[in-house]
Amino acid sequence: MKTNTAVLHLKSKEPQKVYQLAGKVNTNMVANAQIFPTPNPTMVEFSAETTKLDTFIKAKDGSKPKNQAILDQADVVYMMLKSLLTYVNTVADGEKAIILLSGFDCNNEPTEHDIPGKALIRRVEDGSIACSVKIYAEPIAGADRYKVEISTSLSAPEWKTVIDFGALNKLVIMNLIRGQEIFIRITAGNRHGWGDHSEPVAFIPR
Repeated sequence: MKTNTAVLHLKSKEPQKVYQLAGKVNTNMVANAQIFPTPNPTMVEFSAETTKLDTFIKAKDGSKPKNQAILDQADVVYMMLKSLLTYVNTVADGEKAIILLSGFDCNNEPTEHDIPGKALIRRVEDGSIACSVKIYAEPIAGADRYKVEISTSLSAPEWKTVIDFGALNKLVIMNLIRGQEIFIRITAGNRHGWGDHSEPVAFIPR
């Protein structure tokens, strides 16, 4: 008899943690829509509320009304996660592999499955060869990979991934265009997903 069940593994309704888990579940269930064809709520509804939570978190300014709005929206997303959890357990019927495809944790898995926090670029400087840049980033707890993206504009950015699954001490971008200003951001990740990207940092290759 299979006794595996999907679990939330959230110790609290801390908005950032709720958002991170919601993003992971949304990505996984959309990617495996053939396995989870009729979720309740729908993925469109869930994605919209998750995006709203992200927007509220990013607009946080310390004011009481905005802090309360974030907490209220985190509660909305949390309750949707609980509904999806019930749905996943119904579909999986104890099958661990199906549970893990949903993005939720399985009850017999270790609980330390946090997605890394927001990345931070400490500084950028010229690389050892012309038209290159070396990125120095703050180590993020739980991260074992880093993604680097660049854009030539912040007004209408089109982010291009130039390093994926990179090591923290090897974040070097080469073959840039001399004199063309670029904006750089990084994201920390692990096998459970990617955290929030850093604030963009400007650099002009020489």
